[in-house]
Amino acid sequence: MKVGVVGLGRVGSSTAFALLMKGFAKELVLVDVDRKKAEGDALDLLHGTPFTRRTNVYAGDFHDLAGSDVVVVSAGVAQKPGETRLQLLDRNVRVIKEIARQVSSFAPDSIVIMVTNPVDVLTYFFLKESGMDKKKVFGSGTTLDTARLRTLIAHHCGFSPRSVHVYVIGEHGDTELVVWSGATIGGVPLKNMCVVCGRCDSSILEKFAEETRTAAYRIIEKKGATHYAIALAVADIVESIFYDEKRVLTLSVYLEDYLGVSDVCLSVPCSLGRQGVERILELQLSEEELEKFKYSASVLKEAISEVSGYQDGAQKDN
Repeated sequence: MKVGVVGLGRVGSSTAFALLMKGFAKELVLVDVDRKKAEGDALDLLHGTPFTRRTNVYAGDFHDLAGSDVVVVSAGVAQKPGETRLQLLDRNVRVIKEIARQVSSFAPDSIVIMVTNPVDVLTYFFLKESGMDKKKVFGSGTTLDTARLRTLIAHHCGFSPRSVHVYVIGEHGDTELVVWSGATIGGVPLKNMCVVCGRCDSSILEKFAEETRTAAYRIIEKKGATHYAIALAVADIVESIFYDEKRVLTLSVYLEDYLGVSDVCLSVPCSLGRQGVERILELQLSEEELEKFKYSASVLKEAISEVSGYQDGAQKDN
């Protein structure tokens, strides 16, 4: 398997390391606007290959992505002093559009995993700019959020996270929501488990949801960035592709009439295999959950519209 990683900040570098440790990539090409950084990471990782499975790790340019099975995009720009959220988003969209043109030119058949935030909006613009297969372009979405929530519940209830089944869907961000109506532990509805558990009060689940939603903020406050857990999440996504596992993951995908939501990318449960997203599972949401889901979609669509309008205005000014 050949995997390309575009963008070697802390997330990109950590992802490359996690992929190397997994061992299924026989060829790992690192691409960054800072060629020296890419070369340094490649050399550092290459020196570690005697302790892992044999992998050819090297720095390259976009043309070196040719033949890639998977391309992970973690490139982005940092916020400048005094810069607004919309200006930052506009600059990141411009970066992602250029990457989309390059990837679609040199690796048109690859599966693309968008990781750069805001992941839902950038996945949308990558897809539109590249014209690539919708099943093969998606964002990491709420995969990590779902794992975070399952871990909190598991530790509290005394089970393995693998036995906790609950989804975080919608935006990977402030409007994400938890599908409590379908949550189970070992097949037992979570609401029934809470009745007999004896450890819970009425607010504990919402506390877990809030801790999940704000986890990145807390980590960034303490250490400046989140990168280890998302790197492991991305490596897990790639592993599902490599082994054609058809696992159900909450990926940010392009939706067309999903519970009344269309023309936006956001996270819902998807079956993932070697051909990309093979099925999108339609959830049975409660009325409250459906309302929150549609609100999350509306927030993302507004952001997409704002960026499109901002760029149109900038073009007219020029």
